[in-house]
Amino acid sequence: MSFYYNYTGPNAGTVRPALVAPPAYQPFVHIGHPPPEPAHVWLGSTKAQVDAQNAAIAQNVGAYQPVQLVPAAAAPTQHFYCRELDGSYTLRTRTDIETSCQPGAWHMAKTGWPYFIRT
Repeated sequence: MSFYYNYTGPNAGTVRPALVAPPAYQPFVHIGHPPPEPAHVWLGSTKAQVDAQNAAIAQNVGAYQPVQLVPAAAAPTQHFYCRELDGSYTLRTRTDIETSCQPGAWHMAKTGWPYFIRT
């Protein structure tokens, strides 16, 4: 904020001038008319651009490739159903499935329980 000296008055030459602040800024007020709408300035990408960027990244890093889902919290001795090569189902431990039932893949039953299918 800048200040200026006020030298007006009858004793302008004999009295020490007073330090006076300039008047405060008054914003322009539209009387009788609404103020104009501000222009919308968008900084950054649109949703469609972000979605396209995410899809390109996912394609590049292989996010659309199928992956093997293994029950992560299962103990090595926990039993799961395993569909054998002849179509029958047996109970096997997770360790047994990982060591002797490969190749194959884990699947999720409609009831929400994982099971292994040998191929």
